Amino acid sequence: MNKKFKIVLITVLAAIVLVVAVIVIASLVKPNAPAENSAPPVVAGTLPPTDEPENTPEPSPEHVNTVTSTLAVGGDIVMHTGLNGEAMGDTGYDYVPIFGILKDFIASADYSVCSLVTTFAEGANYTAYPLFKSPTDLAASIAQVGFNLVNTATSHCVDSFKDGIDYTLDTLDAAGLSHVGTYRTQEERDASGNRYMADINGINVAFLAYTCDTNSVPVAGFEYAASICALDYLSGGTKIDYDLMQADISSAREAGADIVFVFMSWGTEFATEPNEQQVEIADFLFENGADIIIGGHCRVPQRMELRTVKDAEGNERTGFICYSLGNMLSCQNDEYTDISALVNIQLTKDTDTGEVWISDVSYKPIYMADLYDYGINDYGWHYRMVDLHAAINSYESGTPWEFITDEVYRDMADALEAVHEFFGAELDSAVKDAAAATEE
Repeated sequence: MNKKFKIVLITVLAAIVLVVAVIVIASLVKPNAPAENSAPPVVAGTLPPTDEPENTPEPSPEHVNTVTSTLAVGGDIVMHTGLNGEAMGDTGYDYVPIFGILKDFIASADYSVCSLVTTFAEGANYTAYPLFKSPTDLAASIAQVGFNLVNTATSHCVDSFKDGIDYTLDTLDAAGLSHVGTYRTQEERDASGNRYMADINGINVAFLAYTCDTNSVPVAGFEYAASICALDYLSGGTKIDYDLMQADISSAREAGADIVFVFMSWGTEFATEPNEQQVEIADFLFENGADIIIGGHCRVPQRMELRTVKDAEGNERTGFICYSLGNMLSCQNDEYTDISALVNIQLTKDTDTGEVWISDVSYKPIYMADLYDYGINDYGWHYRMVDLHAAINSYESGTPWEFITDEVYRDMADALEAVHEFFGAELDSAVKDAAAATEE
C-alpha cells in the first residue's frame, strides 16, 4: 500500500469518526421530543396539569361580614297655630294624621330623627310665632309615628326660658323620645358629653346638635342648658366656638362613636343657598371627624351632597351634608317653605375590621298640603304631609286622590321639580329605583 493511499484512507476514517461523534453528542444534548399522548415536562414550582379544568377560586370580596342600619331623617317641626287647630280634638291633640302615609316610611327605618322647633308648656297657654309653646300631646304623636330622637338645639329652644327647657325634656322623656341639644343641669350636660349615643344594629352613632342663635332670648345664668355654638348668639351668631365643636367630636370618637351625626341650626331664613359661614362650619366639622351634617332653621331647602372628605391626618371617607332640609311640618306660605324631604341614610359596618361607612343615601320628596290655599273646606282636613311621587302618580294614572284638583296637581308637579333642583334628582329614591330597574 503506497504512502498516498494510506493518507486518503486515514482522512476518510477520521471524517467518519468525526460525524459519528457529532451525532452522538447531538443526541445527548438535544431534548427528547415528547411521545404521543405523553405529559409535557413539569416546570419547577408548578403542579402538573390534569385532565380536569383547574377550579380557580373567586377572589374574596373586600368586606365579608357586615351589618347595616338605616337612618330616616326629617326636617324641622315648626308648630304654627294652624297645626294645633288641625290636631285638636275633644280630649286633646292628635298630630299623627298630619304625617299622612309618610309615617310608614319613618317607622320602617332602624332609627328616625327630626328637629323640634318649639317648646312644651304646662297648661293650655299655647303660642306660635314669635315664641313657640306647644301642647305636650305633640311629643306623643312624634313618638307614635316612629321617631326615636329629637334635636332640641334650635333657634326656638329657649322660647319658654329655663323652665320651658326642663318641661320640654320631661315631656320628651315621658313620651319615650331621646333628645340632644338642651339640658336641665350642668351635670346632665357633662355626663352626656353634649351628645346622644345610639347603638343602631351594632353601629354606634353619636348625635351632636348646635344652634347659632336663641331667638334673642338670653341664657345668662343657665348657659349650659342649650348647645350654642356662637359666642355672639344674641347679635348675629357669627363668632363660632370651633373649640367647643372640635372637643365634642373628639370626645364622641373617644367614647366609641363609629359615626358622628351633627344637627346644625344655622344660616339665613328663606335663603335657598348656604351662606359663607355655613360652608365654613361644614368644612370644619368634616375635617374634624363629622360624617353626617343636617342643617335646619332656614325654613326652605338648601342643597345636599355626598362628598369625599379628609380628616387632619389626610384619611379619606365619604361624608353627607344637607345644608337645610327645610320645614317638615309647618303652616308657612312663603315660597319653598312647604317642600322638603325625608332622607334615608344607610350605614354599613365590617364586623371583622370595625370599619364603618355611609353605603347609600336617598330621599323621598314631601309636600305640606294646605287645602286652605285652594278654598277646599269640606274634605275633613286642611294640612297633610304628602308623598309627592305617590300623589302625582295617582293623578297621572287617572285615579287621583280626592283632594287633588288640576290646580293642586300642577302645584305638586312644580314642587317636585323644585325639590329636584335643591337636592338633586339623582338622590331621589324613586329615580334611583327606576334607574336600577332599567339596568336589570
